[in-house]
Amino acid sequence: MSKMKPALLGLVGVVSVAFLAQGAEAASPNGVWKSNTGRHIQVFSCGGGLGMKIVRSSKPAHVGKVIMCGAKKVGPNKWKGTLLNVSDGKKYTGYATLKSAKALRVEGCVLGGLICQGHTWPRIK
Repeated sequence: MSKMKPALLGLVGVVSVAFLAQGAEAASPNGVWKSNTGRHIQVFSCGGGLGMKIVRSSKPAHVGKVIMCGAKKVGPNKWKGTLLNVSDGKKYTGYATLKSAKALRVEGCVLGGLICQGHTWPRIK
């Protein structure tokens, strides 16, 4: 095995960490996801933040409904905003967390975020 000079070894470490950090943020939630109810949800930029819109549903009246707009980034791959439940018309504190390029966790919360319930959606495209 060859020995690397300490300065070169340090540079390789810094470049590796920078590359890994960039990779963690490189994935985008934008695209179409399948909700736990079978709806297709398009995630897109909306109101200066993250937005979600129903683009396919067994209930035609739900298609085109924006269920989130303007959600702000609150952490790596995590957004917080207001989430509309189209079934009951109520709005909840909502979180969207990109778990991987193919998994988006969406949660609705009550009582200031003390009680949350959510599902992980697979990416369709």
